[in-house]
Amino acid sequence: MAMRLDAETLLASVGQDLSELGRECLARGRIRDLDVEDGGAGAVIDDPDGGLFEVWVGVVNGVLTGECDCVDEVPDDVCEHAVAVALKALESEFTFSSISACVQDVDPEEQRFADIAAELAPGASIGLVARHAVADRHFAALLLARAGRLAAPGQVEIGTARRVIVAAAEVLNTRQWQLNDLVEAGETMVTELRLLAVRPPTDESLVVVEEAIAVWATLSGYLSDAWEIYETEPQEIGAALVEVHLGLCQVHDPEPFELAARLARLVGNADVELFLDVPDEYADVLGAEGVAEFEALLGTASR
Repeated sequence: MAMRLDAETLLASVGQDLSELGRECLARGRIRDLDVEDGGAGAVIDDPDGGLFEVWVGVVNGVLTGECDCVDEVPDDVCEHAVAVALKALESEFTFSSISACVQDVDPEEQRFADIAAELAPGASIGLVARHAVADRHFAALLLARAGRLAAPGQVEIGTARRVIVAAAEVLNTRQWQLNDLVEAGETMVTELRLLAVRPPTDESLVVVEEAIAVWATLSGYLSDAWEIYETEPQEIGAALVEVHLGLCQVHDPEPFELAARLARLVGNADVELFLDVPDEYADVLGAEGVAEFEALLGTASR
């Protein structure tokens, strides 16, 4: 699998902030032992601000990826040292079409399209991406996030998500509502909250997803009574909402006792299955003390 890059495309792929750091690192650092390594470019960078770092950079599944000794300090896939080495590789007439990385366990269909995309001229690829972004809000958000141009949700984004949740809750108050209206409302919540989850998470975005889970607990109860028609929808929508919530928790790492209290309220107030696998799937987020707090609070609520 290959990815053709020039310096401009490479810098655009990592976002403005990281590209500036990479250029500064290249200017102040000394890169030596640059060579092709494991399908990518390997080098040692002597950074006066940080010391010696062994760096590898390449293209993994169509995405610029790096490994560096500073990984404990910089947990992202690509750090400034990796960007600096990639720029140096391009200056040294490396081509990323030859610095391609084969990845095990990659979906064969995804790899086929990645290979085809690598054969396109940069302008054609950019045009396809731009048109897709205009037509697909979720893809547009992912593109902006990858470019480092998507901020944490503000009041506009939070307000939009809450309006969708309120509209879902109001379905039961409309005249002649039908069961498919409940399914549509749940799916709309999932779509909007997945879009919200692309942004850097905040405490408020977590709370909003919990509000959606509580609303779905009410709506799905009606679907459970019609299990012959809607056998899988309650579980699929509930599990999708929980997946968004857990993913946000894993990235944002909320205060464990506060999260335990909110989860206990959700589970304690629900008359149906919420698909919240607490404490097992939330164990790493809550920690031992948070799990104990959740179990204590849930036990108190059940008495």
